[in-house]
Amino acid sequence: MSDKREDMLRRAQEMLKGSRFEGDVARAREDGAAGPPSTVADDASRLLLRISEILNSILAFEEVGQRALELAIRYLNAERGVIFFLDEKQHFVPIAQANVEPRCVEDAMEYSASVLRSAAEDHVLWSGDAMNDQRFSQFESIHAFNIRSFMCVPLKARGSIVGTVYVDNRSLEDTFDTRALDFLRMFANIAGVAIENARLHERKEIENRSLRSDIRERGGVRQIVGTDSKLRHVLDVVERVADSTATVLVIGESGTGKEMIARAIHQGSARLGRAFVALNCAAIPEQLLESELFGYVKGAFTGAQANKVGKFEAADGGTLFLDEIGDMSLPLQAKILRVLQEGTLEPLGSNKVRAVDVRIVAATNRNLAKMVQDGAFREDLYYRLNVIVLDLPPLRARPGDIPHLAAHFLVKCTTGKTQVREFSPEAMALMQAYAWPGNIRELENCVLRLALLTTHEVVTAADVQPLLGGHPVMRPQQGTEALRPGLRPLDEIEREAILAALGHCGGNRTAAAHALGISVRTLQYKIKEYQALGIRVD
Repeated sequence: MSDKREDMLRRAQEMLKGSRFEGDVARAREDGAAGPPSTVADDASRLLLRISEILNSILAFEEVGQRALELAIRYLNAERGVIFFLDEKQHFVPIAQANVEPRCVEDAMEYSASVLRSAAEDHVLWSGDAMNDQRFSQFESIHAFNIRSFMCVPLKARGSIVGTVYVDNRSLEDTFDTRALDFLRMFANIAGVAIENARLHERKEIENRSLRSDIRERGGVRQIVGTDSKLRHVLDVVERVADSTATVLVIGESGTGKEMIARAIHQGSARLGRAFVALNCAAIPEQLLESELFGYVKGAFTGAQANKVGKFEAADGGTLFLDEIGDMSLPLQAKILRVLQEGTLEPLGSNKVRAVDVRIVAATNRNLAKMVQDGAFREDLYYRLNVIVLDLPPLRARPGDIPHLAAHFLVKCTTGKTQVREFSPEAMALMQAYAWPGNIRELENCVLRLALLTTHEVVTAADVQPLLGGHPVMRPQQGTEALRPGLRPLDEIEREAILAALGHCGGNRTAAAHALGISVRTLQYKIKEYQALGIRVD
């Protein structure tokens, strides 16, 4: 006899111990094989296997109830049946039924109530000759539908009654005897656990969906501050693609909120309950980046004293955000491409392939298309990443959002020790006129410094001016309206400031960037723009 068959019969014998069927299963084990399933007793072990399948494979509440009823009817050779579930108000609710009329369901519900009232005695209702049984003479369905025999027993789970199962027959040849009653009681104990587990699973799923909905309401795109039309367009796309599996490429200058967009995509997807893992590819030395991404096994290299899980495995089932992917080397790009194409990886030092299910959101402030032309970025990886492209506008292109962002950051960093409550109109005008080369990150840091260092409730222009590098840039009005008298276009004033700084610093770009209060990278980016327009900057 196979190990599986022996194990099944052993478990059947344990569960049927003390019942009329114990000897049948014991003989089946001794004979080395089960006999033909000609009786209910002979089929007991098969029923246990069927119920085991229910427990392991069906999680839908009503589906498991219907499947359990089908099994009960089949193995008892019953004609009809109903399974009731006891709801939170202690009312019996039919969750599965077969071939029964409404009047019969109502009577079966009354039987169930009787079973519940007698639960302390582990009571069941059973009659092998229902039409002549005086106990049930008041029930119309017995005579109306010529019910010859029926059984109603409690479904139990974890020591409590969670429902009942009712079956009946209208044939004299198939009346239920005490063996059938014993069998149904054991069946009900097993099925009760299956149904209760499915109910708890369904409740958990509902709670999880509600929780995910709450998180989406509080987070996702709704946590991103701003009303600018360019930003809202990006957020509209985020909401449309978040619940897909498409790879997303977020482009934009440093500090524009690319990681926040990546998180909003994750929070709006079905992966919300799984990990969101972020990695800045530019912040990790090239020789360490591969092990960060793919992990390694013990002994893979000197110093690898234990296994390390890489970012891909850590994000399995969730989202991996690869920031500054344009700074990644070509060999490492090839390995990233393999994971995207095949969904597998090999940790360093291992020859075992591991499957991963990861959604990639990549970000860069570089021109990847130009890098592909220059051979600095793989074309095949570029097209893998370039499925959905989100172009985040710099803060200088959305000055109308600065008051909203400043107020948001002020609330975020306000404590009992800070006195700042608001910005004066002059201070806000100065902030809106500034170019913000560090974008939202720079604005947040500026508001934090103001909140910590300002000793009065209203921030003034005099408080703001020293933090802006001494080079505020006036902006034109939005649209095509004429500028107010005395104001000039933003680009013109910005260019003059950069040229003046370079001249003052003798062409030293590092010193000029420091004097302007911007990064060297931002200054170099601006110089390239001017050179492309034919403007001399040296």
